[in-house]
Amino acid sequence: MDNSPVDQVTYVTVLQKTRRRRKYFFATMLVYIPALLITYKISPTNRAMGTVFGIWVVILIFVTFLVALSKCPRCGNYFHLHGMSLLILRKCLHCQLHITTDKIT
Repeated sequence: MDNSPVDQVTYVTVLQKTRRRRKYFFATMLVYIPALLITYKISPTNRAMGTVFGIWVVILIFVTFLVALSKCPRCGNYFHLHGMSLLILRKCLHCQLHITTDKIT
């Protein structure tokens, strides 16, 4: 673990990127039900519903990997991963750096 000081610009950039990835993840989760409802109104077939579900799953997997691979600017570990556990919390799972630390200072 590298404990060298990190400049403020790096903190801001990395934490903004992490927050943006979290927003993509939560937006993807929230889009699922409305997307299925719209698809059902347009074409209420199993094929159409399955296609929308498949596309949503692929997008969800991609966005989840983006979130999981976000690095913490303080400790250099993955922000939301600890071992095999993916926990999308507001603090780094290793050094407890809060996601909005750059906004406070």
